[in-house]
Amino acid sequence: MEIVLLIILIVLVVALFVVSYMKKKKYNAELGQMREELKIGDKVMTDTGVVGEVVDSYIEDEYKYFVLKSGKGSNVGYFTVHANSIYYVFGKEEKQTQEKKVSIKVNTPETAEKPATEQKANEAEQVEEKKEEKEPSESTTKDEKKQNKKSKK
Repeated sequence: MEIVLLIILIVLVVALFVVSYMKKKKYNAELGQMREELKIGDKVMTDTGVVGEVVDSYIEDEYKYFVLKSGKGSNVGYFTVHANSIYYVFGKEEKQTQEKKVSIKVNTPETAEKPATEQKANEAEQVEEKKEEKEPSESTTKDEKKQNKKSKK
């Protein structure tokens, strides 16, 4: 019995490491792709929390570097960072959510053929049908209403 529990524990620990490794690998791949897609004008944040705009990039000794512009007004400064220190790109998620909203608004063939007034009429009919299913009609007797209440309980 103890051996079975020990084996289960070992399997769970190994599974935990494998899942953790896979998530880290996926995260690093996404981060690498994001760094490759950086272009001049992108607003980024470094891993130390410095926010700036990419104004230049270059490769030196097989390493990629970005020149960032940070600050406002007379307090503008330029500094160079290694590509691996770029942690976040502002605006990427906004673009993705806008793309999702656009794809959701696309009409299906059924709705594209019907005029808007006809669609609204169909929706109103569906709402009325649902109400009729929930509420008993006036023609039902008191006994039927009591039976409906008992069956609901």
